[in-house]
Amino acid sequence: MIRWLSFLFATLIISGTLKAQEAVFPRFASLRSDTVYMRSGPGERFPIEWVYKRKGFPVIITDSFEHWHKVQDVENTQGWIHKTMLSGKRTALTPQNEKTILYKKKNLNSKHLAYFNGQSIIQLLECFPHDIFCKVKYNELKGYILKEKLFGLFKNEEIDE
Repeated sequence: MIRWLSFLFATLIISGTLKAQEAVFPRFASLRSDTVYMRSGPGERFPIEWVYKRKGFPVIITDSFEHWHKVQDVENTQGWIHKTMLSGKRTALTPQNEKTILYKKKNLNSKHLAYFNGQSIIQLLECFPHDIFCKVKYNELKGYILKEKLFGLFKNEEIDE
């Protein structure tokens, strides 16, 4: 009986923690599919305002209503996306109009593994508040990008995937 009550109590704490994390705003998410509709309001009766065509594209969740999340993208476009079309997988965008370097190590003098000349979607692996770099993955390449170049994380956020 005591074991069963302990299990029940632990389950309630864990589920409450997960629901509490889910309700934190703002937070980043990424698009789950290659085609995702952004609507003017939280429901299918609202018109489609924007169609995203990039799986993994990062957005900021700013609010929630039932099964819908209000989001904002890198260009500050805002609207509502059904929660099933969003993923917790952490991604980021490189800047549209400037060259971004993927370094082999966390050092500005490190070997350059790749250059990004437009908005590329990269996977975030590690970012720590005290570092100027984030560890990222692009296709099969892993390396480091200056944190200030990325849209997809908050200034003092820690990511350790």
